[in-house]
Amino acid sequence: MIILLLEVILEEYMKQKLLIFINSMKFGGAERVVNTLLWNLRDDFDIHLVLYNHDVDFELPPDITVFDLKETRLQSFLKSFFRLPSVSYKLYRYCKANDIQLSVGFLNRPCYANALMRTLCGFKGRIVLSERTHQTTMLNGNSTFYRVVSSFLVKFAYKRADLIIANAHAIRSDLIANFSVKTPITVIQNPVDIDNIRKQMLDPIDLQKEPGIFYFVAVGGYRKEKNYNLLLESLALLKTYPIKLILVGGGELQEEIDQKIKQLGLEENVIQTGIASNPYKYIYAADAMVISSYVEGFPNVLLEGLACGKPVVSTDCKSGPREILHPESDFELQVSKGIEYAQYGILTAVDGPENLASGMEKMFQDKNLRESYTALAAKRAADFSIAETCKQYANAFRDTSIRQAE
Repeated sequence: MIILLLEVILEEYMKQKLLIFINSMKFGGAERVVNTLLWNLRDDFDIHLVLYNHDVDFELPPDITVFDLKETRLQSFLKSFFRLPSVSYKLYRYCKANDIQLSVGFLNRPCYANALMRTLCGFKGRIVLSERTHQTTMLNGNSTFYRVVSSFLVKFAYKRADLIIANAHAIRSDLIANFSVKTPITVIQNPVDIDNIRKQMLDPIDLQKEPGIFYFVAVGGYRKEKNYNLLLESLALLKTYPIKLILVGGGELQEEIDQKIKQLGLEENVIQTGIASNPYKYIYAADAMVISSYVEGFPNVLLEGLACGKPVVSTDCKSGPREILHPESDFELQVSKGIEYAQYGILTAVDGPENLASGMEKMFQDKNLRESYTALAAKRAADFSIAETCKQYANAFRDTSIRQAE
């Protein structure tokens, strides 16, 4: 008994300390991945979670340490930029006080702060940065100033990392081709917790479905990149059909989306649930999922839709949807016009509501196609198991063979 107790104490003492830095733990794709890692890597690492601000929607493991930087999470780009040195110094002091030699950044600001911690503070430990979106597409459409500064920050930060983890192959290619990143990049696609999803999706929904109505569902924060204006314009083209849309989400563009719904006369066609801690019950209750984003990383919600057994219509945006729905194709390709019948769902051109509307119309009308995709959905979701993904992350975090950036 004493020997077993000593072994447990020794194992706990010998765990490598791992710091994960993300803006917050509000509901979102990157946050969901981080929460999955927290729960599944805590037996392997002594985990410290650092947040810009203690906004937490997920249930966190009780045995991890959480450090709140008490920074404003939502602030202007310029203010965020000028706060980076202060944030990186706070991060460095925390690492030094807790003898942390492995720091991992998720999302832009944590990645930039990690890089500055090395440059300004001389941090000697390993720095791993996780890129979650297709940067070139994300930067397009922004001001010249924003694009120039952001491009500089990406190149600056990733040059100073020891390892970059991209969640899609197209993201890896983008960083190499368009940002001249020479730091080693490994691709680890997002996990999906199928068992948990299948439990939660059976919960009752708080809306009354109408007989004879076909329901599409879209899930995600009301943010620019989700392109909900395109989705609503596409739905407006289908108003002659008995189709309704369940929108699960909310956020900064709430007022704009409300106005768009009114402008298009879609008040009777759109059901907004607000932000939901359990979006799966709405996905399961719908007939099909639709994704309208103009840019993604590796969309969790698409995996979650497949795990709920739903056929999917998605824009063929950079990046992720093609890698998930048509893995045997060249992930550099994109549908330029109309729709493509992919292996596991329908892909549509990103521009023009008529393209997304065409994909939605086909999914609504073609019962055989819909049933075919439904039969394949869960099979495809199973390719992204938590156990395998977390194993890949653990191996990447432990890989000290990669030399620190100069």
